[in-house]
Amino acid sequence: IKDFNFENKCSKDDKKHILEKIEGVLPSIGYDLKLLRLKDMDNLTKQSLVEKHIISPEFASSKDENCAILINDEENICIMINEEDHLRIEELMNLAIEIDQKLERLVDYAFSEKYGYLTACPTNVGTGLRVSVMVHLPGLAETGNLNKILHIVNNFGMSVRGVYGEGSQSMGNMYQISNNQTLGLTE
Repeated sequence: IKDFNFENKCSKDDKKHILEKIEGVLPSIGYDLKLLRLKDMDNLTKQSLVEKHIISPEFASSKDENCAILINDEENICIMINEEDHLRIEELMNLAIEIDQKLERLVDYAFSEKYGYLTACPTNVGTGLRVSVMVHLPGLAETGNLNKILHIVNNFGMSVRGVYGEGSQSMGNMYQISNNQTLGLTE
């Protein structure tokens, strides 16, 4: 968000202002989103959200009192506040773009004419669009071809990660595959 340092350099006071800013525009976003603060959630609820891939394990373990999510009752929309970036939108792509456009009208995003949208992670600079797919590959593991295929996928400019994304391990032959560089959008 414009005028705030990225999360790794963001002060506690700035994170509080970011949370308040998002809470202030919440009624204008729609989608029956509710703001839930991580500090008010019990560990079982956080673990449930992690297992449903709604939030990351790192986010769930945060002790920062200014971390929160916007979520609807169906749990098909989740926006993490003060995660790796100020906002991290997790939904289906068309819905994510629609929500992102609505949020951008309400909150000034950090943007550079030269680089595009600015993010805490350099690989997300540009459109900020990262698309991931969860795949189950027991057949490749059983035939001994898994490592060969995963190596080929990496050579196509994609990352293969564990079940919970970067830094996590595969569980039950489940993998997350996503683009290494942000994707461009066509109008």
